[in-house]
Amino acid sequence: MAIYHLSVKPVSRGAGRSATAAAAYRAAERVLDHTTGQAFDYTRKCGVEHAEIVLPLDAAKRDINWARDRQQLWNAAEFAEKRNDARVAREYEVALPQELTKSQRLELTRSFSQGLANRYGCAVDFALHEPHRQGDERNFHAHILTTTRQIEATGLGAKTSIEWSDTDRAKRGLSSGKEEIAEIRERWAVLTNEKLQTLGHEARVDHRSLEAQGIELEPTVHLGPAVSG
Repeated sequence: MAIYHLSVKPVSRGAGRSATAAAAYRAAERVLDHTTGQAFDYTRKCGVEHAEIVLPLDAAKRDINWARDRQQLWNAAEFAEKRNDARVAREYEVALPQELTKSQRLELTRSFSQGLANRYGCAVDFALHEPHRQGDERNFHAHILTTTRQIEATGLGAKTSIEWSDTDRAKRGLSSGKEEIAEIRERWAVLTNEKLQTLGHEARVDHRSLEAQGIELEPTVHLGPAVSG
């Protein structure tokens, strides 16, 4: 049965993390960090079904292709930030319905990722992961990394709107960051249910809490790949 899970996590230097390491691990690739000289090599990592970088449609029209190179993209993300506690990427982790085939899971994740890229003008690097061999065999999931800055012809530009403070968002007539995340969570549910319905599956997901749905049950905890690992 399909379950709903979407979490949003910062990739922050303040927590000792880097965009280069995160991208290499999730895509099971080798990425050299030009700032530190450290090579993150996860080419022996198993369980990655597919990894891909999508760009805003506007970038494609302008023939901006440098950001499709994973090493170049995430080094640019690191180079663009000067603060020691800077957020260098944003990660969305989603559960993929077990009812879908590999190609259908890819289509769903790509559609959601393209929506993020178009909405914020950022690059989106996503990777589909199989369930861990010693974990729940239904735990198909995807890691979706987004840049915190907009894609430009020669590098990364201004911060994306989702990274703005609530004060700055209000000045521009935008809702709060919390409400923005709620809209993203709902969008994932809508896309997932559309895919399930189109393919004739009865299963549906709901982004709302059990309380909001009027269901008196203790919510389960999605352990995710970290715990399985």
